[in-house]
Amino acid sequence: MAQFRPDGDTSDPRFTYSPYVKPVNIAGVKCVVVDERLREIEPKAMDFVKNFAIDNNLPIVEACEIPVKPSN
Repeated sequence: MAQFRPDGDTSDPRFTYSPYVKPVNIAGVKCVVVDERLREIEPKAMDFVKNFAIDNNLPIVEACEIPVKPSN
């Protein structure tokens, strides 16, 4: 998914992840976080990601980012 990048991003896609699809580790669980903006940029890419998860019996969880309040 590295080819789906914001306009002007000139980093080498062979060595980086798309800012819209990132592997992460959440509480010891390997996950892939997909930014919903990917659907606006390339709907077929979002369909590919979702279908990949479905075809491989991977759980899909919709979540939202909750802003962290700065400590005083």
